[in-house]
Amino acid sequence: MKKRGVLKKKNRLPRKVSVYVFFILILLNILLVGVNVAKAQGFFIPSQPQPLVVDGTIDLDDLTLEQKIAQMMVVLGITYNMGAFKKMQLGGIHLHAMKSEDEMRSIITYFQESLEIPFFVTVDLEGCVSPFAYFKEFQSVNEVTSLGESFQKGKTEGKYLSDIGVNVNFAPVVDLHDEIWNCRSFQGTKEDVSELANAYILGLQDEGVIATAKHYPGKTLVIKDPHKFLAAAEITGDDLYPYESLIDKNSVKAIMVSHLITFGEVNSEGKPSDASQRIISGLQRTFDGLIVTDEINMLGIKNFYKSLDEMYIEVFNAGADIVLNFQNDPNEVYHAITVIRDAVDGGIISEERIDASVRKILTAKGFVVKD
Repeated sequence: MKKRGVLKKKNRLPRKVSVYVFFILILLNILLVGVNVAKAQGFFIPSQPQPLVVDGTIDLDDLTLEQKIAQMMVVLGITYNMGAFKKMQLGGIHLHAMKSEDEMRSIITYFQESLEIPFFVTVDLEGCVSPFAYFKEFQSVNEVTSLGESFQKGKTEGKYLSDIGVNVNFAPVVDLHDEIWNCRSFQGTKEDVSELANAYILGLQDEGVIATAKHYPGKTLVIKDPHKFLAAAEITGDDLYPYESLIDKNSVKAIMVSHLITFGEVNSEGKPSDASQRIISGLQRTFDGLIVTDEINMLGIKNFYKSLDEMYIEVFNAGADIVLNFQNDPNEVYHAITVIRDAVDGGIISEERIDASVRKILTAKGFVVKD
């Protein structure tokens, strides 16, 4: 009987151990899930030091290299990434459609809170697709027929955008033809498109919202949808005319460069235009405003490169001031910053090139910039 009792006692011990192991495994799983959630939300991304702003003046030398690179990037304004994006001190957020005006106002307010250098807040209010479609209607651009109507459209939209906290509109589209969406361009001759666009720009910027002429150098809406496909086109003098006209008038404050591979009047040398030093430097010879890339996760540029790192380096090295990166993962956004930081440290990209863009960005945000 004693032996049987001893055996029973010995049999109980492994069951206790298994219970302990079970609970430890549960705790480890919970911990692992928590770590993964924290990582996904950018918890482990290092915070940048608060920039020193004195009477509206910023000294570029007081910013870290990572801060300067971050200022050149505009990302999607997703609330669950807010903490990570603020830690990185990115240059701007882009807003897609939301259910209500109150929701949009609240998100903008939350993003801008406690920042020494505020975000650019950007939208695509152009054509026939609007991020405000759930609660606000705007006249479609292809319905505009007069300069007065176009100026008033710019004023109306500028006032609305400024009121809710948006300070950059990626509009107007000045491609001469739209054969993909059939609603994003002004109608008429190259002269008509140029004059209507200029009137819209004057109205929009009169309300304190930066206008962005797009998509340089043209033909972006007549070949293939750049969201889905690599595309190439021959650029003519007519395609360039609206940009040259707006630059001559010194009206537009920003120009967006497309992913289109171009030849003809401007040659991107076999690369997407916004990754081409030849295209960007050529534009910079006549235009001193902000140069913006199209969104770099579109397949029209992403599929051109073997890796994201290669794309990041080519795009930043090309010379644009603002890079649109609508990557949902904040860790990948931070990775892009570190790739460019290492490229600067390695002499692939010059810090002077980064500084030139950041100077323009901070000036556009209303700061006085010291070197």
